[in-house]
Amino acid sequence: MTVAAYLGLLGAWLIAIMSPGPDTVQLLRLGSRSRRNAVLAAVGICTGNVIWPVVTMLGLAALIATFPWILTILYLGGGAFLLRMGFGAFRGGRADLRTRASVPVPRSDASLAAEPTAVDPTLADPTQADTTPANTTIPHLNDAQAWRLGLATNLSNPKALLFFGSVFAQFLPDGISIPERIAVLVMMTVSGLAWFCSFAYLVSNPAWSARLQKFNPWIEIIAGIVFMTLGGFLVAEGIHRLI
Repeated sequence: MTVAAYLGLLGAWLIAIMSPGPDTVQLLRLGSRSRRNAVLAAVGICTGNVIWPVVTMLGLAALIATFPWILTILYLGGGAFLLRMGFGAFRGGRADLRTRASVPVPRSDASLAAEPTAVDPTLADPTQADTTPANTTIPHLNDAQAWRLGLATNLSNPKALLFFGSVFAQFLPDGISIPERIAVLVMMTVSGLAWFCSFAYLVSNPAWSARLQKFNPWIEIIAGIVFMTLGGFLVAEGIHRLI
């Protein structure tokens, strides 16, 4: 491959991963709750971004051309996962809204000053106590769960399916050598890790996450709608192929 071919592929790849989609929405959701969850999910997303080019270079396009039902399964399986995840996010966001609405409204400063205040002895500085209602509807994930969620989100991502099913193969010349394939894989893996881990780190910054937590129910609801819309598209396409 020429230098121009590598740069062309890198440019198309960066545009694909930086444009908003299920991967970035998922990291935004997780980043508002846990930096560790977000970063590990980013690693899971990048794991998927290793699997996609590998199977593509092994002949995914030719395999799909020979066995079209494989693409149908990918559409139906990916769509079903996105629908399930979207419904869970939407339901969790609504439950979080109801939970926050049921929290009693704090009394005025005057009424609080009129009676003694019990100080929690476990707090080194009582003024730093968190007054934001805890999000009890969306539990934190362990490391393996966060990684698997990122991986599953990427493998069901219609953007990834379209990019590697059509665009990616156009940049690979016929008879590409094994060292060139490895160079392409390393280039895409390093750039993908840099982008997704940086994005996860930034959105989970305490200053950002504190603001995002205030809108977390709406983030969950909007993310749920996005996931369900994309999932519905994939399922509809899969059904169309079956018919």
